[in-house]
Amino acid sequence: MSHIPDKRKPSSSIPGGTPYKRSRVSYADNDNEEYASQSLAAMTHERPRNNPLYGQKSAFPGLDVDAEGELFYGPAEDGLEYLRMVRSEANSLPLLFTAPKTQTTETQTIQTEQTTTQAQVNDTCEESTHHEDHEGTYVDGVFVARSTPAAPPTSPPAAYPEAQQSYYTLLHHRFLLLRSILKCTPPPTSIPLLDDSHPISLPRHSKIARKEWRHLLLSVDPQTVQLACMDMESILGVLGIMARLMSENVRSGDIVRVRRIGAWAWGLLGKCREVGQLGTEEVGEIRDLGKRAVKILGKMREDERAVQEEDQESVDDEDQDEERVGEQIGETGTADSEQAASAESEAPDHDMKDAGAENTTDELEAAKARLQAKIQGNVDEDSQAQTHSDTEENPDDVAMQTRAMLDMIITVVGEYYGQRDLLEAREIWQSI
Repeated sequence: MSHIPDKRKPSSSIPGGTPYKRSRVSYADNDNEEYASQSLAAMTHERPRNNPLYGQKSAFPGLDVDAEGELFYGPAEDGLEYLRMVRSEANSLPLLFTAPKTQTTETQTIQTEQTTTQAQVNDTCEESTHHEDHEGTYVDGVFVARSTPAAPPTSPPAAYPEAQQSYYTLLHHRFLLLRSILKCTPPPTSIPLLDDSHPISLPRHSKIARKEWRHLLLSVDPQTVQLACMDMESILGVLGIMARLMSENVRSGDIVRVRRIGAWAWGLLGKCREVGQLGTEEVGEIRDLGKRAVKILGKMREDERAVQEEDQESVDDEDQDEERVGEQIGETGTADSEQAASAESEAPDHDMKDAGAENTTDELEAAKARLQAKIQGNVDEDSQAQTHSDTEENPDDVAMQTRAMLDMIITVVGEYYGQRDLLEAREIWQSI
């Protein structure tokens, strides 16, 4: 009978372990402790703490770690340590700084008070001189605004005379009424009554249509039904043609054409939509019309100033001519009197005196005849000029109508289409 030996298992009670396999040293406990400390530090870094003195929460959570109880003076290895060093230095300072009290005598106190008072007076004078617009004072960390005395309400001075303001108010109401009328749909029976001289459209790229509209603006008055039927594109196209015609009408001096162009401008601007419903290019075309009116008005002012300067120069020249003629006449009269006196003293008889008197009388008669002829010629010229002016338009009326038309265009474009900078070019009415 064979004997099978039993397998022996290594005893775990043998100290030192098995001789065949070395036991591994476990660092699990140490790792757990380090992980726990790191987690605690991370939680501390992630949780900002409130300052116990000011109650303010820190913007850098890790800045408060290991900062209590000791001061950190560097060296700083990173940005966080630099901030910790600055905070540590700030924490080492007292919260309130007080200056030590000095022992002074009564005389020194009086002198100090006088010096302080004088310095305050000087500072006040200097501030009032150089800083008159100072709005307040800074006392004990508080800015106190200066109290302003209540001034009595005063109405701002009017930029325009009362009559001109009334005119602009009436123009405002009339323009709003025109807008409301042109927004309405015209009766169907009135549209077919429009003839060929009152078209309701303008093809932008048609040269023939533009040429026809150019002729109509100068020869035909607008109609309300015609304007009400026109679309916005046609309105802007006709405004562009009319803007280029204004300079020609002003130079022509025809009061009928000036009034007709004013009527077209009034109706076309009233048909335009409000500025909030227009595009940038559309508003730009309306602004071009206003700018052209401003340019023409400025040109008229320059021409008037040039005419006034020429008139003044001509008046000065006439005065100088009259002075020279008077001096020559005075010198001639003096010479004649001297010659007559010498002739009388040297004449041996009365015949020479009679001959000199007759010559003087003849010269006076000839001068009188020339003067009467000159006066008669001036009268004839005045009568001819009066007759000529009766047959033509008065230039003053034409200029007044032109100025009224340009002022209306500038006012409407500036007030109702957002171009208020053009309003500065309007003229201020002068009392007649």
